Amino acid sequence: MHSANACVPVCRAGRFWLLAALCLAGGAWPVGASAQQEPGIGYMFPSGGQAGQTIEVTLGGYDWTPDMQLIVQDPRVKLELTGVPGPVLVPEPPYWFGKKARRSPFLLPRETRAKLTIPADMPPGLVRWQVANANGASAVSHFAVGHLPELVEIADRTGPQQLTALPVVVSGQIKHIEEVDLYRFTAPRSGPLSATITARAVGSELNAVLEIYNAAGELVADAADTASSDTALTFTAKAGETYTARVYDLDFRGNRAFVYRLSLQAGPRVVAAVPAVGRAGQTQKITFLGYGVATGAAQLESVERQVAIPADASDAFLVTLTTPHGDAALFSLPLTEQTPVLESALPDRRLTAPLDLTGVLDQKYEADEYVFTGVKGDKFMALATAASVGARVDASLAIIDAEGNELVRTDDLTNSTDAQLEFTVPADGEYRLQVSDYAGRSGDAAAVYRLQFQIAEPGYSFETPEVLNLTLGGTASISLKVTRSAGFMDPIALTLVGLPKGVTVSEGLEIPAKKSALKFELTAADTLAAATSFFTIQAKSYPIEVKAPAKAKAPPVEPVEEPEPLIVEYASSPILLALVIPPPFQVDAEGKDDVTKWPRGTIFPAPVLIERNEGFLEPIILEMASKQGRHRQGISGPELQVEPGVERILYPVYLPEWLETTRTSRMIVNGVAQVKDPQGNVRYSLVKQKTRMGFLPTGALLKLSADATEIEGRPGDTLTVPFTINCSQRLSGQVQVELAPSEGGKPFSMTPMRVDVADARPLELTVAVDPATPPGEYFLKVRAQGDWDELPAISAAEVFVRIVSSAQASASE
Repeated sequence: MHSANACVPVCRAGRFWLLAALCLAGGAWPVGASAQQEPGIGYMFPSGGQAGQTIEVTLGGYDWTPDMQLIVQDPRVKLELTGVPGPVLVPEPPYWFGKKARRSPFLLPRETRAKLTIPADMPPGLVRWQVANANGASAVSHFAVGHLPELVEIADRTGPQQLTALPVVVSGQIKHIEEVDLYRFTAPRSGPLSATITARAVGSELNAVLEIYNAAGELVADAADTASSDTALTFTAKAGETYTARVYDLDFRGNRAFVYRLSLQAGPRVVAAVPAVGRAGQTQKITFLGYGVATGAAQLESVERQVAIPADASDAFLVTLTTPHGDAALFSLPLTEQTPVLESALPDRRLTAPLDLTGVLDQKYEADEYVFTGVKGDKFMALATAASVGARVDASLAIIDAEGNELVRTDDLTNSTDAQLEFTVPADGEYRLQVSDYAGRSGDAAAVYRLQFQIAEPGYSFETPEVLNLTLGGTASISLKVTRSAGFMDPIALTLVGLPKGVTVSEGLEIPAKKSALKFELTAADTLAAATSFFTIQAKSYPIEVKAPAKAKAPPVEPVEEPEPLIVEYASSPILLALVIPPPFQVDAEGKDDVTKWPRGTIFPAPVLIERNEGFLEPIILEMASKQGRHRQGISGPELQVEPGVERILYPVYLPEWLETTRTSRMIVNGVAQVKDPQGNVRYSLVKQKTRMGFLPTGALLKLSADATEIEGRPGDTLTVPFTINCSQRLSGQVQVELAPSEGGKPFSMTPMRVDVADARPLELTVAVDPATPPGEYFLKVRAQGDWDELPAISAAEVFVRIVSSAQASASE
């Protein structure tokens, strides 16, 4: 099958034999458009820190290069690289098999060390950050700033991690499938103790399950994130009693990007407030709803407090609820410019605009209804929110006329569970505005919502991208989707503010009257440096000039004062512009998505084609792309350097012996090369292979099996470990049996042995235990490697080894 490559040399590299096959192909080959790949953010670990600290963090990134730029959108915070991206990380066992193995795989990251500095006066909350290189910029991700003491989980521990004091925030990772993280702590006092998981808010895909067990192993409390919105719980603790927190994924998934923050605090937990908003410069009576806020019991209850909000507060005010049972975690109270109103204070439940109202759907499946009066042509706007005020309701809005006909209904806004509608009154009369819950979360005092009701003002808004990647010497387009309100139809003039010199856009950009979309292009000169900057889109409407038809001459009349024309201005959020170097080479698979049958436990030599621009002579590194096809099950490939002049190379793909033979798998590689931008700055260009290398695993050629699953020994012992080796007749020569390379640093050693393929049989391996080995549990992993037509065939097996002290061994005899 691969005899044409029999002359190819094979060299040793890491955990498997690395096929470094260089084969020149005659002539050039056609390629299509660039497959340039922008970087992505995977995770930060720990995913935040305490204000006033400088901490070391690990950044997990997708398709990163050595010239990464970190961009934090809060100038008070510093995030600085302290290293370069490491190798592409392939998930370790265990793996999914069967139906779950056909899911889309998680992206493969590189990890880079960095330093995060947070000023002492930084308020708690989320901070936005992005990354960029010469291939583009990433979407926005977040990390957290807290005010409580912080810890990082101890990696690879074999038991619960002891937390010495509360309150504390622990940063953890669910790295592996079926992983469960355990933390043990002692309650400092009797009363409510609250635990919160933050994962989704910092970009993690973890759907966390949180369980609390007492010292007797009994489940005390649990909570699960089934809505991808993070979770929390409160239970009644006893002073001095030890508890264990268990954290795992709802579907027992695991991945390095599954980072989380576990907060443990002795005290109640606030989940909502009535009214749901405050007003700067006022002292308000607020009812806080939560668990343990009144009696200390782990039940939903309420307590009233007078809250003084400073006059200089803006957007939101952080409230610390102090109770005899401890302080609750900080609660964010949004602020309004109007006087907050409670639904119980509305006479006849009648709405008058403008109004900022707090309501509660305290009956299961209840729908609150309010009455308002309108004149034909009146335009009203209603917005119902819950998540932003700490509540869990998924609000829906509807308008019903006097005859009971539903005129309009709306549910979620984009990327939100909030609901908004604009209503034009069709005829004079009374109408009902209905607020309900779509998620079945009504039915208690915490089902709070905020309803803003006002006269719809003529105006507009538009959505913009977070990032725009623009190739030097090329163009990139922006598509604006305009939302017009209250019948506003005037044309809108646009100006782009903050564009760097050399980046241009057409003059006279305008969204025409009555139109709701505009697409336009930006152009970058080919002489610019590959760099990033922010720009905004400033918009300003102007009135339509209406020419009156000519009329017969009439007697003069008193002049009528014309109303001032309506001018509406709007500014977008900042957009990150990344100037990108066009790649001077292309990478593709020779087979163009072909699938080849290949034995498990061997190296698949996948032909990759390279095309360079004329004059580009830098080496190109082939590496695994971050996005692959299907669950990986350990399929991997190395970094392989391609020298100038090489147009075809065999990329070695390792197919582990445990792969399923019932499904195809594929590999995609990136090509990475050092380049200079037009200003002479050294950067890195990264392109993604256009098509894929495919393979269907067949039966393994070599199998090493452990005949004992568990053995026991003492420090300094020589262990006899039984194995059986089976070889295919397609193998030749001898098979070498040795400790797996991953065993480096473990307390075992052995002399490699060689076995003739024709003499495969049960083996007894002699393994020495280091005399300094502490008692504990270890895994001994042994690897066998044979030769298949100059390609390696590999199999491995492991045995559980319990090392005991001499005293323990004597006691058990």
